Amino acid sequence: MTKKILAILLALFYSIAYTIVGPMIKNQRIDFQVSLILPFLLCFLFCLAGNLLLFSVVPRMKGILNNEKVSQFLDRIGDRRLMLFSWAFIFVSWIPAYLILYPGVLSYDIIAQVGSALGEISNNHHPVLHTWLIRVFMKLGSSLFSGYEYGIGLLSLLQMIVLSYALARLVLLLKRKNVPVLLVLLTELCSAIWFMNACLSVTMIKDTLHAAFLVLFVCHFTEIATNPAEYSSRRVNLLFFPIISFFMCAFRNNGIHIYLFCFAALLVLRITQIRKGKAYLPLIGVILLPAVVFQIYTGPVFEALDIEPGQVREALSIPIQQMQRVAVNKADELTNEQMEQMDYYLDNLRWRTPYTGRAYDPFLSDPAKSSFYSNHYQEDPIAFWKFYLQIGRQFTKEYIVAFLSNTLGDWYPGYYEYSYVMYENYPPEMFPEPLERKRIVNWGILEKYYESVCLSDFWRDTPVLRLFFVPGFSLWILLYALALSWRKRGFFTKELPLFLPLIAQYGIMILSPMSSFRYSWPFYLLLPVCFIGIFSSTESNVGKESSVSER
Repeated sequence: MTKKILAILLALFYSIAYTIVGPMIKNQRIDFQVSLILPFLLCFLFCLAGNLLLFSVVPRMKGILNNEKVSQFLDRIGDRRLMLFSWAFIFVSWIPAYLILYPGVLSYDIIAQVGSALGEISNNHHPVLHTWLIRVFMKLGSSLFSGYEYGIGLLSLLQMIVLSYALARLVLLLKRKNVPVLLVLLTELCSAIWFMNACLSVTMIKDTLHAAFLVLFVCHFTEIATNPAEYSSRRVNLLFFPIISFFMCAFRNNGIHIYLFCFAALLVLRITQIRKGKAYLPLIGVILLPAVVFQIYTGPVFEALDIEPGQVREALSIPIQQMQRVAVNKADELTNEQMEQMDYYLDNLRWRTPYTGRAYDPFLSDPAKSSFYSNHYQEDPIAFWKFYLQIGRQFTKEYIVAFLSNTLGDWYPGYYEYSYVMYENYPPEMFPEPLERKRIVNWGILEKYYESVCLSDFWRDTPVLRLFFVPGFSLWILLYALALSWRKRGFFTKELPLFLPLIAQYGIMILSPMSSFRYSWPFYLLLPVCFIGIFSSTESNVGKESSVSER
């Protein structure tokens, strides 16, 4: 009965999002049309049939996806050799991208970062650690090879090494958690041949190293959530976990939010087991350490180096968008006092040419953020939130539409305008010091391949392949994975904790300035963790934990 209810609810929610709400928001026509009823009914019936089949077949596929001979072979070669082989296989598979795109894909973010790296690092808008890393490698390239480009090439190589290692570690985690062996091998294969990974591994953005350390963090977090006793018994875990967690937080400013959410939610879900806390005091200390070190790093260390934190507006994409929508669409309904308050927080842009008036793009918050006075917010944050809530009560519909518009690509599979894979290389003259392209090989066919898969619309326009490009599918993949895991006993204490990193990453996505593939890429890297919740047996892990605790 539970399966049928879940099948109906998911079919209903997906059909509403895909055939009614999504198109309305995309076209910015917030009115229901009778012509939408037929597409909704057809979509609902099709999804319901598919869901019933899915929920019936998937639980029975564990035996089919297991192959005894392959499992025995992996057991014989051992975890260490499996890890090394997976790492080498993924890394080697990415070498063509490295040779073609050398020294790396120079995204728009690195334009500003190169200026800071060669000059003064004064703020944390782009993570200081990443900018510092660019500085070190550019100077290394200049001193060793007389060219900054060679340093960028070395940094690309480092990114490939770390990211391929992280994905190999994820493959090993799946194997250790008894995920069906064919899914383990599929994860290995997809990690290697999925060209997005290859291209983004050599793209100069902070997301690459953050994603690598996020995957490593999730591997450790999953082991902590499933079997804390066994995890604590390995001292090497207690050594490396704080380092991995700190780098995950330091390479992207919202990494600390993922970290805190995961462990705070885990504490709430396991609150009934708090009495066992004394048995895990070293582990608890190790969990607290990264948060403390990160606070010192962004506090006293930044102050000593005269580094300003990133502007608060970067964390307020949704509220700023909501207020800006009201200021644009409902200006005639605002009182003079409200308009003055709105002007106090949001520049009305009358000075800007060639156009005047407030800048508002329903699907991208960057124009609105650029007109937000962060200093006025910081003078009295409470006053801002009081005004924000007051306007929200008066214009609730505008706030809802603004939120759905800015996050459209994160829940509506039919919207993929911003789902590009690789940024275009910017011309050398745009950088403070011209960075010359020095591709190692000139394979025309391979070069055209990477250009077509990264910059063309073919893959995005193909229904099945679109799954791997459109952020809007990510929410539904997560919901279906949760529904397939729901059938297990102790879902909230055993299964749900495995999905906390994915939930946290999705939360970061919807709070981002736009629904770009750049922000959803880490989510897709973590998707194999769903296999643990769907197919592996947590009851065996609990048994192991009990036996370890008794010893």
